[in-house]
Amino acid sequence: MRIINGNKVFFSTNDVRMFARTWPGCILQDRAYWFEFDGEGNLVDTNIPENEDGLEAIALADDAGQYMAGTRPRWATV
Repeated sequence: MRIINGNKVFFSTNDVRMFARTWPGCILQDRAYWFEFDGEGNLVDTNIPENEDGLEAIALADDAGQYMAGTRPRWATV
């Protein structure tokens, strides 16, 4: 995972695979995702399609926000 342009968190396909291992039955596809935040840390955009917009997407968005704040998700250190 990495921060792009100071406001977007990019998760590679490998990052998504590691995250999915923590969610049995994860509906996220085996591909890269990104989450964009405004200057106050609010989520403003993502490339998650509607058919994958479930609890897993919310959790991954939360992890992205925490990563923007300097905290690496626990699953990323596995």
